[in-house]
Amino acid sequence: MRQPQTVLIVDDEPDVRWALSMILRRNGFLVSQAGSGGEAMHYLAKSVCDLILLDAKLGDVDGVGLARRIRSETSCPAPVILVSGYFYKDDSLIVQTLASGLIAAFVTKPFRHDDIMNAVHAVLQTVS
Repeated sequence: MRQPQTVLIVDDEPDVRWALSMILRRNGFLVSQAGSGGEAMHYLAKSVCDLILLDAKLGDVDGVGLARRIRSETSCPAPVILVSGYFYKDDSLIVQTLASGLIAAFVTKPFRHDDIMNAVHAVLQTVS
């Protein structure tokens, strides 16, 4: 039997972390949470995860900048799904970061349960 996959949720809004956590846990994932970029980097220095759901705007860093730091300062290969209420899929920053492979997918807030799970399954299928 395959081990459950671990998802790191990085968002500075506790309610968003809770909602994402509930969606993922109900679908069989293990969940870890970080409320800031600093917490996420601390977690990734000590732990591993299979996927990262990353808010585009955190209190201490923007999500794209944090994704760059994760790639350059950690050995974490987990794909990143950027989740944002500030950007849309056709914004140039999102188009560029998707094209570069820095982020694997993008989901807008407010999100629906299916939006999250479709993105999670699509991304995890490409890496397995």
